[in-house]
Formats: sequence, C-alpha cells, structure tokens
Amino acid sequence: MDNNAKRGRHLKAAPENEHPEQPEKKKKHVGRTVIIVIAAVILVVLLAVFLIFRDLYSQMNTKPRTTPEPTAAPAAVIEATPEVTATPEPTPRPLTEEEKAELEEMELRSSLAESAEDVMSDSNVYNILLIGADGRTEELERSDAMILLSINKTTKTMWLTSLMRDTQVEIADWGIGHLNWATRFGGVDMLINTIESTRNFAVNVDNWAMVDFLDFAKIASMVGPITVTVTKEEAADINPLIREACQLNDAYYGTDVPRCYFPTDQDGTYTISDGFQILGYCRERHVGGDTGRSQKQRDALMQMWGNVKKMSLAEQYALAKDIMSIISTDLTMGQCASLLLQAPDFLTYDIQMQQCPTPGSFWRGLDANGLSIYNADFVINRNFLRATIYGEPMSAADLTSYWSGNAVQVYYPPESDTGDENG
Repeated sequence: MDNNAKRGRHLKAAPENEHPEQPEKKKKHVGRTVIIVIAAVILVVLLAVFLIFRDLYSQMNTKPRTTPEPTAAPAAVIEATPEVTATPEPTPRPLTEEEKAELEEMELRSSLAESAEDVMSDSNVYNILLIGADGRTEELERSDAMILLSINKTTKTMWLTSLMRDTQVEIADWGIGHLNWATRFGGVDMLINTIESTRNFAVNVDNWAMVDFLDFAKIASMVGPITVTVTKEEAADINPLIREACQLNDAYYGTDVPRCYFPTDQDGTYTISDGFQILGYCRERHVGGDTGRSQKQRDALMQMWGNVKKMSLAEQYALAKDIMSIISTDLTMGQCASLLLQAPDFLTYDIQMQQCPTPGSFWRGLDANGLSIYNADFVINRNFLRATIYGEPMSAADLTSYWSGNAVQVYYPPESDTGDENG
C-alpha cells in the first residue's frame, strides 16, 4: 500500500437511508477466528523481516576491518645511506563469524534507525487495529472481526483484545448502531473514530491493518501442521465448515481445491496441514460453545506461532512476502522500520487474549430490527482496558458493573506492580 494512503481509501459509505442487513450466519464467525491467527502471524513476520534484512545485507560488498601485521625490526645502521623501500600494505585479517554478525547487526540497526518514525502515541503502549473483512471486493461492507493488538513495553505484554462486533455504540454523525456498521457508513476512518470516542471504548488506535478471511487458508497451509483432538460430534460440525470455505474459495478463484474432512465415526487426534481444515477446526463452536471455540483458536495459534519461529530463513522470507501481499495498512515504511528495530524484544513478551465488552459488563439483547446486540457498561469497559492494556491500577469499585454488581476479571502481568487480579 502506498505510504500516503489514507485509512479506508478503498471503502465507500453506504446510501444515506440504507440500513445494514444482518450478515449471513455462515460468515459471522469466520473473520474473528482468522484475524486472531493472522495477528500472531503478523507478529512473527516482524522477526522474519528482521532476519531478511540481515540476509540481504550480507550480500553487499562490505569492507571488513583490517589489523596491520607487526612491523619488522629495523636493519642495523651502516654508514652508507640506506635504500628507501615502500612500506608494504597491511594484510587484512579475516573477520570471525561473530565479528561479521556484530558488524551486520550494527549496520542494520543504523540503517533502520535513520528511517524510523515514532509509532507510539503513548510512550509505553502501541495499538494497532486488526480488521477482518467479510467479503472479496475492494469495498469493506462490514468489519467482521476487530482485534486491537496492544504492545505494552513496561509490562512486556502483548494484548489481543477482541472488540465485539455487535456492541451497541454511538457512531458519530450517524447515530446508535452496531460497532461493525461504522465501516459501512464511513470506512476505516469512522470505525477508528468510533472506537476512540470517549462515548465508547476511548482507547487510542495508532495504526490499522486489514486482511480478507479467504486468504487465511493459504497462510494456514504455510504455517502448519498442527495437532488437534476432534470428537465425532465436533467432526460432524467442522466438515460442513470446511466444505463451505472451499466452495467460497472455488467460486472466487475458479479453482477446485481438495476437501480434507475429519472422520465422523470415531474420536481421534490428527496432525493436519490443510489450510481449510485448520480454518474449519478454528471455527467450530456448536459442540463446545464460544468457550470451546476460543480454546481451539488458542491451541492452533500457539502451535502455528511455534512453527513459524522454527522456519528456515528462506521459509520465513516466503511467508513474509505472502503475508505482506495481502495486508492493507496505513503503516509507513518508517514506522515499519521502527517496529523492526524492536521486534526481537516484542517476540519475547507474554501474550494475553481478552474480549471487550468483558464478561460481567454487558447484557445481550435485541435491537429494533431483532438483531442480537451487546449493551455494554462503557464506564467499566474503559476502566477494564486501562487496567489491562495500559497496566493502570484499578480498585474493585472501578471495575464493578452496575448490572452485575461484581468486579470484572483483570489479569495483571507478573512483571508489573500495578496490582492483583480482581475477583
């Protein structure tokens, strides 16, 4: 994407009086599953690109350091005028592998530092909004999934916060509606303004990145395999999801991808590498509910995370090229350079996942059109985000919803001194 591109440049507003239709059930949960996995891949790609920089730099014609050889003892002085001879050029000493690596590291960091820009609106926390599109057009009709990836350098924690798409919010210049409607009526700009509004989540968004869910299968194939345990009941639910994703892919690309299904006559543990099969596994929720689906996503996420870190440089390079070719973002080259400089540290951080509105701070109801909606206590949820993402200490009263009468659960990283978990 061009560095001067604006947020949502490929998006357009819906007609003034058009009311968003209820999304098809078959797409409802795809994006939010995909974006969690893509988020992890993006983090690892930072490491891959860092290594790529080192590899490319090693191909350059560099000038190694030289160590002069000791000069010979002078000849005995005689009465005759000594013949003047030229001083021989010193013979370069080959650099050791450690010295080469150190030199490359210094040159790379110097090069990146020259083009780096400040990406932090808060000196300790960087937030990038990851958006999962629910269509295959250049227009983003609805943001099917929204995850805020937050990097806290003080607590050394990365947060993946799912912003629930059906949360009832106030959309500027439009009115009350679902959070994901904001993209339809004003593109990514309006979505971010809605999230940042003090009437809603009041959390800053530094940058954004967007992916389309159908590209996940290709990426999952590259970062597999993963090992999963599937019951007969789960297999019966997963297989139609696999077939659905393959049909959508074939309709768009004009292909006929093979269908890899799970056995439905027995429970089993399987090692799978097919992207559509991994996608179907991560989408299953009818047997274990949302809790079970979240656990599947976490299990798959951590296995794929480990696989990418074990890839060779060539494999990481291929993955990075594929990932970068499908992501739309407002990150500039300088901001990417700044992130690359810090990537080795970021990849050692603790990873935490959460949703907002958080359980205990909302109730589910229906809007005027009979669509499911989350009615949130935003005072509590704003405090919740401050406590988790920013590590601010909060009292039980700050985190107690007037609906439930109980304090919501907050995880404080062990490294921080911000407080204990609220019960």
